[in-house]
Amino acid sequence: MSSKNSDQLHPLILDIGTSTFRMGWAGNDFPDIIAPSVYVDITDYLFSSDVIEGLEEIFINKEKIEDYLFGDKCLKYEHILKVHEFKKESNFNIFKKFFYYYYEQLNITLENRFKQPIIIITSFLMTDIEKAKLKDIFFSHFNFPELIFLSESQAIISTMQKSNGVIINIGESYTTISTILHGFINIIARDVFPIAGKELTNHFLNMILTGVGSRKNLYLDKWLAKEIKEKVSLCILDVKGEENRIKEGLTKYNQIINLPDGTSLEINSERFTLSEPLFDPKIIHVDYMGLAEATAKVIKIWERENWESLISNIILSGGTSLIPGLKERIKNELSHHFSEKMKDKINVIAVSGLENMAWIGGSILYSKDQLKKGWIKNPKINS
Repeated sequence: MSSKNSDQLHPLILDIGTSTFRMGWAGNDFPDIIAPSVYVDITDYLFSSDVIEGLEEIFINKEKIEDYLFGDKCLKYEHILKVHEFKKESNFNIFKKFFYYYYEQLNITLENRFKQPIIIITSFLMTDIEKAKLKDIFFSHFNFPELIFLSESQAIISTMQKSNGVIINIGESYTTISTILHGFINIIARDVFPIAGKELTNHFLNMILTGVGSRKNLYLDKWLAKEIKEKVSLCILDVKGEENRIKEGLTKYNQIINLPDGTSLEINSERFTLSEPLFDPKIIHVDYMGLAEATAKVIKIWERENWESLISNIILSGGTSLIPGLKERIKNELSHHFSEKMKDKINVIAVSGLENMAWIGGSILYSKDQLKKGWIKNPKINS
């Protein structure tokens, strides 16, 4: 068997995020496919015309494209077609099409198609029903030989070559806090924090559209607001102090954003106030403790003698954790929840590739031959 054919029989790792889909070969350093977890139906217009028949065809030629578009390809139609997020919708029929579309882009030879073991990264939020649906898709529909569900927490902590730690995974739709001690996950010592990337985007959008820092009428949708948020967001320690300095003329945070319609938007304090709901959810009317307090509460579920092992390895992951300054702010906020003796032990880790850590961790575990247990065989092949 050629080297290429042999490589194509390696497992495929899938991280099916609400915001982003990642897929690639186990053993590699990086996913081959990174795409938004979105699709459009070319008949699902945001507008219709009862004045000019066929107006939509001016924008979309149905003869040249498929019934559905996926990932980045569909986002160019976001102002014409309604963009759907299949993970949020639990639309497994669309996921089949979405997966197949990107599977074809791996250019797997005909004799090796659908012969790879599948590694699926799972959050503790994934239900047994969702796992059963995925098994049915990969076994009954595509006929892959075997699959394994790999804990996101175990995958992430493996990237740090540690067996103890706290994982704060701040994604677009969910923020989860989980703990591992001596390689074991405590299903009690974890939490689902109610603020994630989408809440920060909505908060940012609301600040702009209600005139905070802007005194003109603007149109921003959530996709554009999300893009701007990801480029300009900051997290700082002294929010009130910097807001006062801005009122006194500080221009350090001023930034002008050129919008697609030719207009521009000037922002300043919004750059750092947009992340404040993570530390005070009541800002956006969510009745919950801040992220640091929630993390401390999860740690304190363990026996006191284990706290030091956990607070010295607090690992940030997920796309929203890329906000500059977030690591320092979390460390500072956490120090208020532990004794003076423990404060010096707090270590928040934010490494490059935060948004891909779970996928990379799965690849590392495979490379180290640490994925021997938990495989589920396809009963159609192995009966």
